[in-house]
Amino acid sequence: MAPQLAFLGLGAMGQGITKNLILKGNLENPLILWNRTTQVAVDHSIDVGHSLVLETIEQVLARASIIWSCFSGEAAVLETFETILQHNLKGKLFIECSTITAEGTNIISERIIAAGGEFVAMPVFGEPGMAEAALLTCLPAGKKEPVQHVLPYLKGVIGRAVIDLSDQNPGFASHMKLLGNVLIVQMIESVAEAHVLAEKTGLGSSYLHQLIESIWGGAYSIYSERMRSGNYYTQQPIVNVSMARDVASHVLALAEHSGTELKAYKISAHHLDDVQKQAGKDGDISGIYGAVRQESGLPFER
Repeated sequence: MAPQLAFLGLGAMGQGITKNLILKGNLENPLILWNRTTQVAVDHSIDVGHSLVLETIEQVLARASIIWSCFSGEAAVLETFETILQHNLKGKLFIECSTITAEGTNIISERIIAAGGEFVAMPVFGEPGMAEAALLTCLPAGKKEPVQHVLPYLKGVIGRAVIDLSDQNPGFASHMKLLGNVLIVQMIESVAEAHVLAEKTGLGSSYLHQLIESIWGGAYSIYSERMRSGNYYTQQPIVNVSMARDVASHVLALAEHSGTELKAYKISAHHLDDVQKQAGKDGDISGIYGAVRQESGLPFER
């Protein structure tokens, strides 16, 4: 019998992943969609087709055998799994893609397994545009057998690369994602500082953007374009600054606990605080550029 997949959480990342599961995942059954705001799921289902919307998690669990999830922050993940754990989970496989702490991931995993389910932590690297284009890097971790069940839906379906962490505890993947966040945030910081320096010294942003595209490309180009175009404050955020600050707090706590000094990352975290003060909790992570502009005597908005 073909597995019945469901997906919980339809933010920008969830919408990109589900679109590609439907288009490329060879799903025999329609993908079940659930979101805390049901209308978001309804609208997305109309857009992508081959899906159906259920209004409660209880309904999802009654029908699905493989349940994916992707939420914006640890509190939402823990709250949702508290609801999930009130039901019969025997024989069900959970694939959790959110960016949370290793401790949080391991607690959820242990409780799901104790309740008779299986659990794979699978954070992903890539912003929503890369999710839309099936260019994510996937980090599945957990017992080998459930990870093997997940792999057919990854490379060539929702992503371009897989780092297989089979038989690592699920929190290992979350730990790795937090360390990757150090690189991502400092990449955004370096692009922002270079753009501000180019503007203040007369080089301008156009030539610098061409340089970034030709040498680094990828995410560097995506964030560079948002900065030079002003999209960091005029368009929907790639990553809400409130979520970015939440992840940064986890990274800094990990650094403090391990006795690691992350001086450059602390500067970026301070700039995230400035972005939220200026643009509110729905400001964009690339607003770091605006924060650097302000420090350099320019307005936040380009």
